[in-house]
Amino acid sequence: MKCESLALNKYLDKSPNIFFLYGAEVVLRNNSKDILKKHLYKAGFRERKLITKEHFDKIERAIIENSSGSLFGSKLIIDIHHDQGKIPDQIIKIFELDNISNNTNVAIIINSHNEKLNSSTKWVKKMDQHALIVECKKLKSFEEKIWLKNQLGFVDETEMKSFIENIYEMNIGNLVAQQNEVNILKLIYKSGMKASGIFENDSAEFIPFELEDEIVALNTSHALRIIKSIKESEAHYAPLLVWIIGKIINNSTSAKQKSNPQLSLQKTGVWSNKISLYIKFIKIHSLQKLIGLQKKIYELDLTSKGLNKRNFWDDIDNIIIEMTSN
Repeated sequence: MKCESLALNKYLDKSPNIFFLYGAEVVLRNNSKDILKKHLYKAGFRERKLITKEHFDKIERAIIENSSGSLFGSKLIIDIHHDQGKIPDQIIKIFELDNISNNTNVAIIINSHNEKLNSSTKWVKKMDQHALIVECKKLKSFEEKIWLKNQLGFVDETEMKSFIENIYEMNIGNLVAQQNEVNILKLIYKSGMKASGIFENDSAEFIPFELEDEIVALNTSHALRIIKSIKESEAHYAPLLVWIIGKIINNSTSAKQKSNPQLSLQKTGVWSNKISLYIKFIKIHSLQKLIGLQKKIYELDLTSKGLNKRNFWDDIDNIIIEMTSN
């Protein structure tokens, strides 16, 4: 059985508990996986076992050992991560096991980075009989807007159209960047902030988003002035500030470890007009320093939630100074 990612919900009740996700759009694969996990949780699948390529030889054993269920009545999700390339025999053999599609105690999610699947091969035809194959391909423009609307279910109906158009126009063809914008909006709504107008440069609600530009441009004084202004008038922005600074640190740490930092930044949704600044930012910071900053932003997040007794505004100033200094 096959379906496209946007239609996944319509197939959940028709499918056996085996799912194969593939395609070029990583955001859709992640979205589809989240949908499957929620669906399976409601069906009693509360345990999860992650299997990566180093342990593919343990797949069959994990399925057989858990087919009768656990002593506590909980069902198991076997989460298999497959990188790009030929599908290994250990995954192909899943579809040769007896009564695999009738197993009610084990669910299998195979998340493959392969962009294409040859439906004429023998094993794919076999899989088609026992699993739901979910294609997560790049979306057409009208499909992107449908996807955005589904992601923005938490916003007011009166603002929905405006948000869809603004997010889409700024990030055409880039679902990672669109997902980042949606995540920002979720933070704003969760914090009870005013969301309308955030895409207008002269809006007071837009001030926190200028912080990213000043940090990656190494403008210490400008970045600190933004923090001071927010502290004095909009202190409820604290969770959003943590998210923005954390995004800079995590994107930079990931790109620092890649052979092609520019491509890494593009994949994480960094806007094209900011990539050159990010590259300079990454070059002046060692990997060790960036990893250290990841630990500090984790502590800052705890502080913003009142889980320790540190001073949030002092700590965020110190982090920004460290990020914008050679």
